Amino acid sequence: MMLKKNTEEAYFKIMKKITEKLYFRSIDHNVCYPLSHFIEEAKEEGLTEITLVQAIPDKDTKNIFWCSEHLETVEKSDCVKSYCDSYFSKSGRGPCSSRGKLYLHGEEETFKIAD
Repeated sequence: MMLKKNTEEAYFKIMKKITEKLYFRSIDHNVCYPLSHFIEEAKEEGLTEITLVQAIPDKDTKNIFWCSEHLETVEKSDCVKSYCDSYFSKSGRGPCSSRGKLYLHGEEETFKIAD
């Protein structure tokens, strides 16, 4: 399910504050969401079970970030106002508001969906 652009932006702002464990839909996906997102989708689709991939925070990579504006990884040197038209900082000179954590794919986990 693709979210509309406005919804997606709001979702990523909220997601930065969420402490709920994150998951990828599959090993082929690069955007992770809280488990509650997938459970809600599964209920809407009438599924009784889903298999997701754990999203593990990458604590080793220091020069690459997740850009929630472009939904892709970005090198730190490219995440600057002079290179990106979407760059936005609350202070006007700090890190971009779209700069997020990088997550790696972990183990698969299966969840039963309650009615």
